[in-house]
Amino acid sequence: MQPFEVPAQVHRILFMRHPESVANTQRFFSGRRDVELTEHGVEQRDHAVRALVAFHPDRIWTSPLSRCKDMAQMAANELGIPCEVKDDLAEMDFGILESKRFADAEEILKPYGLTFPWASDENGHSIPAPEAESYEQVRSRCRNILNELSSLSGRTVCISHGGYLRSMMAEIFGIPGSSSWNVHLANVSSIFFTSTGSSDFKLGFVVPLSQVFTIFVTFGVSPRGISNDCCY
Repeated sequence: MQPFEVPAQVHRILFMRHPESVANTQRFFSGRRDVELTEHGVEQRDHAVRALVAFHPDRIWTSPLSRCKDMAQMAANELGIPCEVKDDLAEMDFGILESKRFADAEEILKPYGLTFPWASDENGHSIPAPEAESYEQVRSRCRNILNELSSLSGRTVCISHGGYLRSMMAEIFGIPGSSSWNVHLANVSSIFFTSTGSSDFKLGFVVPLSQVFTIFVTFGVSPRGISNDCCY
C-alpha cells in the first residue's frame, strides 16, 4: 500500500466565527447589524489574533461587519498581508427578527404561520421570515466564496458568523439547511478544511479557539503538518 501524501498544491482554509458580542450574551438576532463586543469578546479577539498569526495565512477574508472585520484587520496588520472584505461572508439577514430577542421569535412569527429555524415547503425549500434570507440564498453566497477559494492555494482565513458558517457546512456536505442549525459553533471556534481544487473540500477539524492555539503553538505542531485526515 502506498503511503498517503498531501498534494503539493493543497489549499488550507480556516473559517472562524467572530468573538462574543452583546447580541450573543443578551440573546437577540444581530444579523446584518453592527453590534459591539463584550469585554470577554475583546479578550477572545486578542487571543484569536494570536492564533491567526500562528496559522500564517497568505490572505484574510472577512465579513464587512465590525465584529469580524476588526479582528481580521488586526491579524492582517500583524502579518503584513491583505485583509479583504467580502460581502458574501456577511451574516444571514433575519428580516423582521433583526434586533429581536430569541425568546420572542415564536410570538413574532406566529401571525405569519412561520418558525425559526425556517421550516421547509413540500419541495424542500426554506420559508424565511418576511424580509429575511432563505437558506438557499445564504448558500448561494457560500457557493460564491467556495468558487473563489477553489482557484487558490496556500492558506486562507475567512472570518464570518454563526448562521453563515452553519450554511457553509451544509453547502459543503450537501445536507439540508435546517439540519445545520443543530451544530453549535462557539464564538471564535474554527472550522478547518483542505482543498485540492474544484469542489474538493475535506473537513480537517472543528475546534474552539483554545485548542486552535494549542495545536498551532503550545505543542509546537506546525499547521503545515496537518493532513487532510485530521479530525477532532
